[in-house]
Parts: sequence; C-alpha cells; structure tokens
Amino acid sequence: MSAKFGPAGTAESFKAMGYKSSLQVPEYLNQFNLDCFEYQCGRGVNIGDEKARELGKIAKEKGITLSLHAPYYISMSSIEESKRLNSVNYILASARAVNAMGGDRIIVHTGSCGKISREEALRLAIDTMKISLSALKS
Repeated sequence: MSAKFGPAGTAESFKAMGYKSSLQVPEYLNQFNLDCFEYQCGRGVNIGDEKARELGKIAKEKGITLSLHAPYYISMSSIEESKRLNSVNYILASARAVNAMGGDRIIVHTGSCGKISREEALRLAIDTMKISLSALKS
C-alpha cells in the first residue's frame, strides 16, 4: 500500500477558486495531485445517502480515497451513560455515511477526561469502543 495525501476538509482556496459543492472536491484535489480526502462531519453527519453515493462515485472516477471525520461532540469516556450511548449512535451514523461514499475509514476523537482520572476515562472509552465495534459488526 502506498502513502496517500490529501486534506481534512477544504482549504480557503476551494471557494476562492469558484468551487461550491462537496461534489467538486475530487476535481479540486486532482489539480494538486492529491489522492485522498477526509469528509468533515464535526458538527454532525449531515450528508444524505444519495449525495454520499454521488461523492463516492465521482471520487472513485478521479482516484480519490475518502474517509470521514465523526462529530466532535462524541464523548466515549463520559460519566453519563446516555452520552456514551449517543456516541455509539454518532459513530454508526458516521460509518453509514462513509460506507455510502465507498470509504472504509472514520476518524473519531474519543473526548476528554473531564473531571475523572485518565485511567477511569480510558476504561469508559474502551467499554464504549467495544459497544461501538459490536454495533458496527451487527
């Protein structure tokens, strides 16, 4: 497997060059000889299946590998179980979107420790990750 290079999200030059739609990202990236793109869902997974499939089709035609950044508000180590379970749902939504795009990778930030120890945060994050992986498999 060779190394791939590309941005996470679009640069200011994307709009400055007249591009408006995420469907134009593969064309934009080809100008710079880049071959991958991390689609940003930091504020939520707001891309529909149809648009995700179209982006994936165009990206494949242009030789662009896609990945997706899951929402920033994921908190896998929260002391509140409901927040951890919501995080699982956000991960599942991210996986559905990247799958529709034809990608196979999501990027997840597990959240912060908050007011608990690193050890406790890690324990909770590992537990939430296990639940997430189980949900993804099913």
